[in-house]
Amino acid sequence: MKKGKIIILSGPSGVGKGTINKELAKDQTLNLTQSISMTTREPRPGEVDGVNYFFVDKKTFKDAIQHDELIEHAEFIGNYYGTPRKYLYDKIEKGENVVLEIEVIGATQILKKEEPINLVSIFLMPPNLKQLENRLRNRGTENEEVIKQRLDKALLEIPLKHKYQYVITIDSVDDAVKKVKDVLLKENTLSMDWKESKYYKLKEDIKKVIIDQYMFLVNNWKDNVIHLDDFKEDKDFNFEEYLVNFLTEKIYKYVLAFKEIEYLDNFTNVQSIAEKFMLDFNFFTIKQDL
Repeated sequence: MKKGKIIILSGPSGVGKGTINKELAKDQTLNLTQSISMTTREPRPGEVDGVNYFFVDKKTFKDAIQHDELIEHAEFIGNYYGTPRKYLYDKIEKGENVVLEIEVIGATQILKKEEPINLVSIFLMPPNLKQLENRLRNRGTENEEVIKQRLDKALLEIPLKHKYQYVITIDSVDDAVKKVKDVLLKENTLSMDWKESKYYKLKEDIKKVIIDQYMFLVNNWKDNVIHLDDFKEDKDFNFEEYLVNFLTEKIYKYVLAFKEIEYLDNFTNVQSIAEKFMLDFNFFTIKQDL
């Protein structure tokens, strides 16, 4: 049986993790399982033990840490949060994709411990800090001191976004949900064919751009590096394919962070942005950071 994956939805408090997660849960075709975290904080109105969280006291939580029963844990404003290890891995072994809606400190623990092949990590970003402040205030669940603490914490967390595979800015809930779904499709975590993803279409468009406009650069690149040791060690290196993958990854991640996902539906947009990202490519070396 194919094992499931851990799907991390993380980001600053108030960014909209819960809203995005609830929208994803409504789509039964995604076949996602929601992880249930353990916490020592008091339940909010409408929250149910064993459904929204496992609500426990601090002694129980600390015992779980001591016995290594949590895959990650964190403390914030006097409360503890964590993900039960057995609950999570039982789901993964059954082939279920488990969504973890967790704090940044907990997510980074998992990113350090787990093999990348088992993870799909997504950092959810606010469009700007003012909107993040507004969202925290509009929740109406915290006082001024807590809001300040959450904003200060966000300033420390946002620079960690580069540790995640994908960064998605929440300009609108609808667009953010579409982006998360496309990432899951690209990562082959869903039952649908990954070729249905925007990523696959983008890759095909980039191939066309390269073949139509930039094969002279591909040939020049090869001439520039054939004497390098890296090339001598990998004589089967596919220059065209590597450049296509480089541009596709760069553009896809740029759009997730700064554009609406429908931006990729327009070939002219793809052509234009490919020209810009071509300037980031080093045509005097072999492999480079994506």
